[in-house]
Amino acid sequence: MADPTTKGVDQEELTRDEDKIAECNSDGKEIISHSFALNNACKDNSRDVVAIDDMEAAGLFGKFRKVRQFWMLLRFIAPLAVTQMVPDLAEQAINRGITSTASDEMVQLLASYGLAVYVTRWFAATASLTPAGTWLIRDIHGHNQEVSDLTNRLMTLLGPVPLIEALANYYEGGLIHFKLTAYAGIARFTDFGMQVLFVLLLLFTSKTIEPMFVPIYSVYAGYVARLILDAGFCYVLVRRKLPETHGTEKPLTVSKALRFWMPLACVRLVQDISRPLLNLVVSRNLSVKVGKEAAAKAIAVLTAVYPTGRFLFSWLNDLRTIPPTFHKDTPQHSKFKMKILSMFAFACTASVFTISAILFIIPGPGFAIMHTIVGLNVELAQLSLLPLKIFSGICLCVGLRAHLSGVLILKKKTFYLTPSAIGRLIGLIIFIASLSHTRLSGAVLGITVLLLSFVVEVILVVAAALLVRFKPNLTLTPTCLRKKNEDQAEGEEVQPLSAPAQDTRTRV
Repeated sequence: MADPTTKGVDQEELTRDEDKIAECNSDGKEIISHSFALNNACKDNSRDVVAIDDMEAAGLFGKFRKVRQFWMLLRFIAPLAVTQMVPDLAEQAINRGITSTASDEMVQLLASYGLAVYVTRWFAATASLTPAGTWLIRDIHGHNQEVSDLTNRLMTLLGPVPLIEALANYYEGGLIHFKLTAYAGIARFTDFGMQVLFVLLLLFTSKTIEPMFVPIYSVYAGYVARLILDAGFCYVLVRRKLPETHGTEKPLTVSKALRFWMPLACVRLVQDISRPLLNLVVSRNLSVKVGKEAAAKAIAVLTAVYPTGRFLFSWLNDLRTIPPTFHKDTPQHSKFKMKILSMFAFACTASVFTISAILFIIPGPGFAIMHTIVGLNVELAQLSLLPLKIFSGICLCVGLRAHLSGVLILKKKTFYLTPSAIGRLIGLIIFIASLSHTRLSGAVLGITVLLLSFVVEVILVVAAALLVRFKPNLTLTPTCLRKKNEDQAEGEEVQPLSAPAQDTRTRV
C-alpha cells in the first residue's frame, strides 16, 4: 500500500509540470502571435513603400508628360506664329522702303499707303474707280487733294490683292487642318522674303522708279509667291490624304456651313473694319482741330505703329486652333486636359506681354526701333512712343479671347461669338464719339479706342464661355439655320475637310 505522503508529493510535482507545460504553451502562442504581427507589419510597410514609390514614379511621369505635351503644343504653334508674324514684318519692310525712297514726301506716301491698304480690304478697287474714292478720302477723311489722288491710285493698283490673299488662305487652311503647319510657315516666310527682296532691288536699282510703285510691286511679289507655294503644297501633300467619301457619312450642307461660318465671318468683319474706322476718326479729328498736315502725320504714325505693335502678339490669335486640335484623342496623341491648354495659353500671353513691356514701355528701345529700324524721322518716332505703350496691353485681350474662342469652336458654339463682335463695334462707335471731345488726339486717340473696344469684346467672349459652361444645353442658333435631324456630338472637331482614314503623323 502506497504511502499517502509520497502520493501527495507526486501529485504536487504533476501539478507543477502541468503549469510549466501551460506556461510554455502560452509563451509559444505569444511568440507565434508576435511573429505573425511582425510579419504583417513588414508586409504593410513594404506595401506602403511600394505605394510611395508608385506615387513618386507617377508624379515624375506626370511632370515629364506635361513637359512633353507643352513641347507638342509649342511645335504646333511655332509655325503658325511665323505665319501670323510674317505679314506684319512684311508690312514694316514696305514701310521701310517708303521711308527710304521718299524722304521728302514720306509723310504723304506713308499716310496714303496706310489708308489705301485697309480701305481696299473693304471696297477693293471699286471706290477708286468712281468719284466715291475722292469723296471717301478727301471729304470724309479730311485730307488734301494730293493725298486723295495718291490714295486712289494705290487702291486701284491694290484691287486684286484681296482675291489673291483669299485663295492663299484657302490652301493654307488645308495645310493647317492636316497639321502641316511647317509648310504654311514656309509659304508665309517666302511671302516676307519676296517683299524684302523686291524692296531692296527697287531701292538699289539703277533705273528711276516712282516711289509709289515700291510697295505695290513688293506686295504682289509676296502674295503671288505665297499662293503658289500654298497651292503646290496642298496639291502634293494634302490631296493624297483626303479619304474617299462613304455613303453613310452625312454630307456638308449649306445650312451647316453657314451656321459655323457666319459668326466667325462677323467677328472677322468687325476686326477688319476697326482699322479703317480708326483712320477715319483720327483724320477727321485732327483735320478739324489742327489741320490737314497734322492729320497726315497721325495716319503715317498709325501706319507704322500698327504692324510694329501687332507683330509681337498677332500669333496669339492662333491659340484658338489648339483646343479643337488637342482636346481629343487622335492617332498622334491622347486627349489633352483643358487645364494644360489653359496653362499654355497663359504662358504664351504672359511672355508676349513681358517682351512688349521691355521694348515699348521701358524708355529707349521703342524710339530706337521706330527711328532706326522703321526709318521714321525724329518727330514721327516721338509721336509713336505713347501709342506703342498703349498697344502693349492689347496682347492680354487677344490671348484670352483666342483661347476662349477655341473652346467655343471646340464645342461648336461659334454663334455665341456674334455678340462679342457686335459689342466691339458698338463700343468702338461709343468710345470714338466720347473720346473725340477730350484732349486725346491723333494716333493716341486711335490706339486708345482700339484697346477699349478689345476690352469690351473680351468681356463678352468670357460671358459667352461661362454661359456655355454652366448652360451647355442652351441653344441660341437661329431657327432658320437649324437642321431638324442634326445630332452633332459636342466636342467633335469642326472639319472643313474630312479627316484622313489612315494614320497620319504630325509634321511640325
